[in-house]
Amino acid sequence: MSKTITFSASKGGVGKTTMTFNFASYLTQKGFRVLLVDSDYQGNLSSTYESYTNQNTLYNVFTDGNVEIRSINPLLSLIPASPHLDELEGVLQSKNNKNFMMMMWLQDHLEEIKEYDYILIDTHPEFGTLTKNMIAVSDYVVVPLEPSEYGFIQSKQQFDLRMKEFREDAVDIRTRETLIEAQVLYLANRVKHNTRSSHEFGQMIDQIDNLVAVFNEREVFNSSTMLKTPVFDLEQTKRNPKALQQIKDSFEKLLESVK
Repeated sequence: MSKTITFSASKGGVGKTTMTFNFASYLTQKGFRVLLVDSDYQGNLSSTYESYTNQNTLYNVFTDGNVEIRSINPLLSLIPASPHLDELEGVLQSKNNKNFMMMMWLQDHLEEIKEYDYILIDTHPEFGTLTKNMIAVSDYVVVPLEPSEYGFIQSKQQFDLRMKEFREDAVDIRTRETLIEAQVLYLANRVKHNTRSSHEFGQMIDQIDNLVAVFNEREVFNSSTMLKTPVFDLEQTKRNPKALQQIKDSFEKLLESVK
């Protein structure tokens, strides 16, 4: 049975797409079969694989059209985003099942999906209908937090509040139990050394429930998506075995948390 992991956050620029892209690479290097789902209408993850398109995309899940699962390599596939995804908020408002259409699609396509060990979903930085659809099908929601002036506390509080409201709203009327089963996990991302915010963040890490891994600020992460190459395959990473091992250790901690 596939494990579904959605990368989400209350604000943009915290490294969701970079994490999704590189975690997918880490999983495939370990021999796992991975399906990526790009639910961000900006399509950065799809663009990384040169698959940002209007044809047979995630948008069609919500409009009863044909969806093509594109093979990237023998272990990695992608359902790409469409620029029209931003229209769905308005299109779906009148539907009673608007937050569960992705769940219904997955149930209808189990034969295609069951071959994957992990489904990784990238989202737009908001908590609208499309993101709720992705969270509704997830076993885990991974939220990157980064040190900043307001950053980690405010972002975590905002996300926790939205998840609490979603769980309370999405209730089975027969059992009165929530339909949202996803466990929320947190990553400390882009942690810099010798800055006040990072020192404060370091002191708070032990107090953050479900914080599973820490990723230090490294230019190679920015380079990986820009060059469309996983961080593990970049020459600048290979030249620094200590940094490479630290990155692998952080991804291994994430993997251990979602097994």
